[in-house]
Amino acid sequence: MDYKHFFQLAGNSRTRGNNYKLVKSRSRLDIRKHFFSQRVVSEWNKLPNSVVEAKSVNSFKNKYDSYVSTQKSPRFK
Repeated sequence: MDYKHFFQLAGNSRTRGNNYKLVKSRSRLDIRKHFFSQRVVSEWNKLPNSVVEAKSVNSFKNKYDSYVSTQKSPRFK
């Protein structure tokens, strides 16, 4: 399935975070707020470029684990 059904890339170029920020759509219903596609956007947007631009899935996993281990508050594990 195409990612565009769930996620939309942000068009603006901000200096913080990564270059592949996602748009978090507003949800009118509370149930929509708990969908996977809504919950992960904020966490994804916080990741640095070094993690997001990994060359492979394994590289992404390793860089993500390293990033998470250096953060004070626990993220998804």
